[in-house]
Amino acid sequence: MPLLAQSEKKAPTDTIKIPFYQGIFVELDVAPFVENSLINKYAKASQAHAMLNIKNKYFPVVEIGYAEASQSNSNGALFSTAGLYQKIGLDFRLLKPKVETVKMSNFVLGGIRLGMSSFNYSFTNVELKDNYWGGSEIINKTNIHTTQFWFELTAGLRIPIYKNIYVGWNVRNKHLFRNPKDGEETPWFIPGYGINDTSAWGFSYIVGYRF
Repeated sequence: MPLLAQSEKKAPTDTIKIPFYQGIFVELDVAPFVENSLINKYAKASQAHAMLNIKNKYFPVVEIGYAEASQSNSNGALFSTAGLYQKIGLDFRLLKPKVETVKMSNFVLGGIRLGMSSFNYSFTNVELKDNYWGGSEIINKTNIHTTQFWFELTAGLRIPIYKNIYVGWNVRNKHLFRNPKDGEETPWFIPGYGINDTSAWGFSYIVGYRF
């Protein structure tokens, strides 16, 4: 009779590897349509995404959109703009996928975007007062061209609802690379970014399809 029982052999470590390419996703952001009609009635926007799935871990993203805005104040001054914008970035899966999970299921993402918009804007009937000498002047400028850059920190979720159809959402915290200086002529609204401020928040609700 052996003094020591033989120990059970350990199961071999699972060596299943997730393939590099896991599909591409085409997505439509439907949040701007709600904002246009209920919240930011001064602006209209639309946005679409293409997202590559690498090993269910890394998700390079391209976002393209169009936005326009028109706003007046009580003195009759009017600001208007319209233009395209582009964003590129990378999302990371925050929760480690199971090694046997080849097809993507629910997943939580965090990432970053770099945004750029090259557009024209106009402002009319702006009253410029001289507080020292007195008097005022009406300023009208149209088709002023500018290019603005910013970055976004994002966090979100994707959930499959039927076969290759997915829904999800993203929360975005945006920051301009260059803040306007006092007295500098800058656009009130930036397509893709929103109201021109040091930082801004955004929300996306996404419907997508996996190819």
